[in-house]
Amino acid sequence: MNRLLTLFLSIFFASNSSAQLITISETNQLPSIGDTIHYVNANPFGFDPIGTGPVTNKLWDQTGLFLTGTSYDFYYIDPTTIPANMGKDSFPSANIARGESGAPGYFYYQNTSTEVKRLGWFSSASNFGIYENGSFAKEFQFPITAGQTFNSSYNGRYSPFNVGEDSVKIESGIVTINADMQGTLMLPNSTFTDVLRVHVIENFHIKIYMLGLPIIDYLIEDDYTYWFNDSIQQPLLVSGVTTVDGTPEPQVLRFQPISTPTGIAENNTEFFSISPNPSAGKFTVSSFDRNQKTLKLEVTDLTGKIIFTEQTRSSGLLSVDISSYPKGIYLVKIYNGEHQSIKKIIVQ
Repeated sequence: MNRLLTLFLSIFFASNSSAQLITISETNQLPSIGDTIHYVNANPFGFDPIGTGPVTNKLWDQTGLFLTGTSYDFYYIDPTTIPANMGKDSFPSANIARGESGAPGYFYYQNTSTEVKRLGWFSSASNFGIYENGSFAKEFQFPITAGQTFNSSYNGRYSPFNVGEDSVKIESGIVTINADMQGTLMLPNSTFTDVLRVHVIENFHIKIYMLGLPIIDYLIEDDYTYWFNDSIQQPLLVSGVTTVDGTPEPQVLRFQPISTPTGIAENNTEFFSISPNPSAGKFTVSSFDRNQKTLKLEVTDLTGKIIFTEQTRSSGLLSVDISSYPKGIYLVKIYNGEHQSIKKIIVQ
């Protein structure tokens, strides 16, 4: 055990000798192909990431968060199903890819049974980052217990700037993960005990080389905080800021709108079925929602481009025709204002 961890644990026990350190296991945290995690965005006005009380028994009262009316979803797919022009050939060892709502492209991962290991990203031929020489960014490692710290480092290549450079490189990438607090988290619609706060800081340089010399050096820093509960898939609450050469971008603040009595996430709630699947491009969506809300249906290609959209009743049948589009895999999404369900449709 290193000296920093020993000191941290000493502070934990000194502040509350009866404290039980919280551990988040890998059981519900590691993503699988087909998973969708739904978040709603909030305004950071009045947001307090520190909370009250000692580090072993924090209270984070976020019941006053203002919703912005927008949502943000992460969905996980098989990288072999992604078109070649979306970068999959640059990540031959990837075993899962993550897409994000409203953002083109994918993050590629080579996850293990305990680690989330990012290999890079690809949005377009002019926006990518590919880690090289076996390096990766460890986004999370489980199990993780209060007081633990993990690190990883990476280097790679970045998309061209087209200013006559020899190359553009990603250098000195460092990710530090620190489980630094634990306690109770209160969200606008739920309260969770046994919550572990994980602070992640990631730094890397983007350097433009000409004649073998770095002539431009951008420093990127991501400073993000995540709140985990062992029974809920992925973080309940996410807060963070990205800075470029010291200039901050807008703060990210989002949480999972979980409101079931058992505290089990409804991220993968089934709102619909598809028939036939595979199809020749003409299929029927059977929609249903026990909350009796109007549903929004979208069909997108694997780059995130919307090719069909429709509002539908909470229950009923909807005919979809995308037969004029190329054969391949498409994503059918239904959103009821709180949760989203996603299925794949194969057009052949």
